[in-house]
Amino acid sequence: MKVTGQSYQNVQKLLCKVSLACAPKMQTAYEMKMKRAINPSSTFLSTTLHGLDKALHGGVACGSLTEVTGPPGCGKTQFCLMMSVLATLPISMGGLHGAVIYIDTESAFGAERLVEIAGHRFPNYFVTEEKLFSMTRSIHLYPELTCDCVLKRIETLEEEIISKKVKLVIIDSIASVVRKEFDMKLQGNLLERSNFLARGASLLKYLAEEFSIPVSSFFFLPPSLRPIVIKSEKHENRKMKNR
Repeated sequence: MKVTGQSYQNVQKLLCKVSLACAPKMQTAYEMKMKRAINPSSTFLSTTLHGLDKALHGGVACGSLTEVTGPPGCGKTQFCLMMSVLATLPISMGGLHGAVIYIDTESAFGAERLVEIAGHRFPNYFVTEEKLFSMTRSIHLYPELTCDCVLKRIETLEEEIISKKVKLVIIDSIASVVRKEFDMKLQGNLLERSNFLARGASLLKYLAEEFSIPVSSFFFLPPSLRPIVIKSEKHENRKMKNR
């Protein structure tokens, strides 16, 4: 009231108007279907791996939360880096022509490796250092090493997505902070862990659907479990063996 100089009643009315303006608009299932039909290329972000894209019916789904799980050393972080590069590419090349938010919980992100992947996979596009610099400037790295930090970061992503024109969100990985903080042998920890994962998944799903962008979260599986599993809300679980 001090800021606006308005009465309590007028401030309440103003808050209601702002809330209505910011709230997601209602849309029918038909409208959602027609949007996808008009611009089918925006439905998926291709991984450029033919076998994987075929299994996923086009790639990593936009507007959906996708979980990628696999044993250590199978290439999950390399996949994250590759997808980051792909999201920055022009739409004409199958990219999303946008920025990337990369939440790193394991300090595994490598800028040098990112540049290597970009130059190796797309040598005809990244022909100058300026293009490589432009790509790296579009990827925003957030090192978050605890569950609280990860959750707080997720809660602030909406503004970041809008201001930075983000087209892909990656978390590498949720399981890392969960393993460090929750002892599964303790019953109380199981409940806290479930609440943390449910809250995080709910927020990420909202962001994916609201901004129609792919959101990918990466998990760890024990070494005894060999396959990589990619699970999206829009597909059944997909499995592929490591090469």
